[in-house]
Amino acid sequence: MVGRSVDLSIKKSHCEIGKSILQVKELKVCNNEGNYALNKVSFDMYKGEVLGIAGIAGSGQKEICEAISGICKINNGEIIFQGENIAGKSPREIMSKGISMSFIPEDRLGMGLVASMDMVENLMLKAYYKDKGIFINRGPVRIKAEEIKDKLDIKTPNIYYPIKNLSGGNIQKILLGRELDCNPHLLIMAYPVRGLDINTCYAIYDLINEQRAKGVSVLFIGEDIDVLMQLCDRIMVICDGTVTGIVDPKTCVKEDIGLLMAGGAKSQTEEGIA
Repeated sequence: MVGRSVDLSIKKSHCEIGKSILQVKELKVCNNEGNYALNKVSFDMYKGEVLGIAGIAGSGQKEICEAISGICKINNGEIIFQGENIAGKSPREIMSKGISMSFIPEDRLGMGLVASMDMVENLMLKAYYKDKGIFINRGPVRIKAEEIKDKLDIKTPNIYYPIKNLSGGNIQKILLGRELDCNPHLLIMAYPVRGLDINTCYAIYDLINEQRAKGVSVLFIGEDIDVLMQLCDRIMVICDGTVTGIVDPKTCVKEDIGLLMAGGAKSQTEEGIA
């Protein structure tokens, strides 16, 4: 179908899992109807870990990402990142504290990028928050855009071409390139391969493993349990806004995760980093 053989295995990089860098404690978030989208969610993340989140759609995955990244309102709980409580802080406040975090949202054009802008302008959106003055030097941004285009093999006529005319895979690569250029300590990814072709999906899995090898912690929300089990060091399962288990993919089977997604219990539902 793609005209050549495709290796459908995820080559997981070796990385020593480090100390805890993120602690989420008793997190509560309400939805627009006033019901709990997240209810007393607690978990830790470790340096160099890929922590997957599995659950039926609408179980609270989106709210976990948005609460940590400062996009949604938090009703209760703590989010401690590298010793700093960032619960309730806006993305700009988080960035102003020098906290290195990047977020790849589910809606890549609604929340991540501006469709009518070109690649350079979309990269400048991030530079705006980092630069001190009222003007942005476009020169370095242009150079960076060319570097990202070449490194991620982004198919575009040029860096000034409106991104709305590009394929979903190339749009996602632009978003990834911009966020990874910040050298984050924590990378939050909500359904980063949804709707993309198989080659782009596996290119993104390779990028995740590259970041993991550098010691970056990755919070990965996905829909494919097979991918979660290959890619992640641990998988946290949620159902109706509560954590039903945290499992080690090396010692569990898909049926265990499916049972937890439905609100059932596995014999051992909490498996930590060794």
